[in-house]
Amino acid sequence: MKTRIVGICALALVAGCGGGGSGGGSGETPSKYLYVDATYGPNTFPAFTYGFVVNSGATLSPIPGFTRIAEGQYGGAPLVVTRDSKLLCAGFGDPFGSISAYLIKTDGTLTAAPSPSFQPADGAVGLAIHPTANFLYASSGVGDLYVLAIDSTTGALKLTSSETLAGSNLVIENSAVITPDGRYLYQSYAYPYGSTQPNLQLRVAGYSIDASTGALSAVPGSPAVTSLSAEDSAGPMAIDPTGKFLYVGYLNEGVGGGVDAYLIDGTTGALSSIPGAPFSVGDGVGPGSLAIDSSGKFLIVTLNQSAGSAPGNCLAVLAINAGTGALSSVSGSPFAPATYCGPVIADPSEPTIYVGTGGVLTGPTTVDVLSVTQTTGALTPVSQITLPDNELIGTTYMALTH
Repeated sequence: MKTRIVGICALALVAGCGGGGSGGGSGETPSKYLYVDATYGPNTFPAFTYGFVVNSGATLSPIPGFTRIAEGQYGGAPLVVTRDSKLLCAGFGDPFGSISAYLIKTDGTLTAAPSPSFQPADGAVGLAIHPTANFLYASSGVGDLYVLAIDSTTGALKLTSSETLAGSNLVIENSAVITPDGRYLYQSYAYPYGSTQPNLQLRVAGYSIDASTGALSAVPGSPAVTSLSAEDSAGPMAIDPTGKFLYVGYLNEGVGGGVDAYLIDGTTGALSSIPGAPFSVGDGVGPGSLAIDSSGKFLIVTLNQSAGSAPGNCLAVLAINAGTGALSSVSGSPFAPATYCGPVIADPSEPTIYVGTGGVLTGPTTVDVLSVTQTTGALTPVSQITLPDNELIGTTYMALTH
């Protein structure tokens, strides 16, 4: 599997909204902030986190007094915001891969939580926040899933349990996802098969979550084994707001990829394939990041540019059948907000998405805000902000308070 500079967006499934505060006599402080991780070139690829205010009208502006945070030397850091919007957790992208926590002040600036960082084996390639309890789940590149309890007052992280995916030489490249009710967690990964030159096969492990401890136990039929090859990416994931459907992207560069789809059993958490899956996202392209809009009607996919794709057409929109979970391309898809699209996240409370774009090789590094038309799925540009530094390769991860 090729090393990828641009990582998969860690999509945090969240419930409940943290309110804004009063900003030290400066009037009402905006209650929503966007944190963006971006990578520099051309040698060690250091990454930094930037902070932006989400203003009314979905425009973005830098958080006053915010100092960018270094997040490692070899690629971006997964970012997630806790359910109460009081803590930002980041997984450093360097070979040591520690996880650090930052307290989010009412003005959006960050201060390091007074606790030591946690260092998973082989680094933290993914982070997921429990939507109804104070648990953080960290995925390591070699198949380990760590459960960390979060002190709601100090932000301290404490390892409480862990699980290891069955098999050897498997690869995780992205964050786990959790159903909105907090009952089930899923982790996609690439599993080697074949005796001489192993290919990499897409699989999805499913776990039930203990409500009191956050501990994981395998659901029936886990892992879901597919016939899909995932040589270059396995696979960004998203769960719809009802918790019924799970979507998993996969990619083979030069060949293309698509989105696999599963029905989640509400009683057991077991997965069953949705008829018609996998679904195409276009010739010669594959998913880089997935998000589902607040209505649950549309799956938004950033496309890795490859043979057969038009430059700039890097956002595919697929309509979700509310009864079956099947996907179909909407009119006008794929859309072209930028030359290169990186991570995409959806606002959980309104039909708005945030898309990170490229850097020195493809133009300025920006965050684009787009609205999702609820009747058609069409995307309309709302605003854009350029990251303040030169020589950025592109955005890698984003997280939004709520």
